[in-house]
Amino acid sequence: MDRKHDKLMSDLGRLLDTQDFKSVEEINQFMSKFMNEPIPSFPPEVLTDAEKAQDLVFSAHEENNPMKAVQLVMEALELDPDCIEAYEFLGGQSDFPPFATAFYEKGVSIGRVKFGGNFMKENKGRFWLMHETRPFMRCLFQYSECQYLMGKLNECIAIQEEMIKLNPNDNQGVRDFLMLRLIEANQREKFLKYDKKYNDTFLASPQYNRALFWFMTEGETDFANNLLKDALKANKFVPAKLLSKRRLSAVPDTYSPGQKSEAEYYAFFARSVWEDIEGALDWLKKHTGKK
Repeated sequence: MDRKHDKLMSDLGRLLDTQDFKSVEEINQFMSKFMNEPIPSFPPEVLTDAEKAQDLVFSAHEENNPMKAVQLVMEALELDPDCIEAYEFLGGQSDFPPFATAFYEKGVSIGRVKFGGNFMKENKGRFWLMHETRPFMRCLFQYSECQYLMGKLNECIAIQEEMIKLNPNDNQGVRDFLMLRLIEANQREKFLKYDKKYNDTFLASPQYNRALFWFMTEGETDFANNLLKDALKANKFVPAKLLSKRRLSAVPDTYSPGQKSEAEYYAFFARSVWEDIEGALDWLKKHTGKK
């Protein structure tokens, strides 16, 4: 979800907060006005410090000058020290996992307080559907991946399982990463649990993860071979990306199912897992004809 959409949803939320609807019909009538016209932004003088801070972070994402962007975020934190979006932004600016972790962890800790207690009881299970919780969910995911990069595999798994509980629909696609982590940790019962829950059949990641899991579990059986055939039908470009001597330097921002972009996205995160399972790449070569 891009930041322009986040800004749009924030403006909409602020606008809705100013209304006193008496019925669903009134809400629908009000919303219909914005089908063909932009949602207005509020002038700074009527915003709270927290809302001003959010807008400064939105501006930072649009800023081409990195130093100016960081300056905007620091101004946001002066207005609102609990601005989760600000810590999310700062975490994304660091390529050094321990530094990034510190920022994401701060955003997570603020979110746990802000969205805990009764809020958690009432809204657990739909955290991504609520605009205000999305920065917290993004921080949680990035924090989990920082744990993974620092060798804390079990901590990473625990956080990603928590995210699934907060949002079972998994709009963020956390399950694709979780399944890889469970393969690495050899947590077979959990893998089967989530594989049953999210029985995806058209994307590359779940198909190749499923095939890899059963190869790791049983070896080169007919069942594993058939799963690999299904994965190849989902995306025929993945084997070449997994077997290539050239390392991918960056993950694609977006991808299309069945295309090379999806194969690059999967290989960027999954390649090391395939390499660590004895015989997995040779099995892939044998059944795809790739070298």
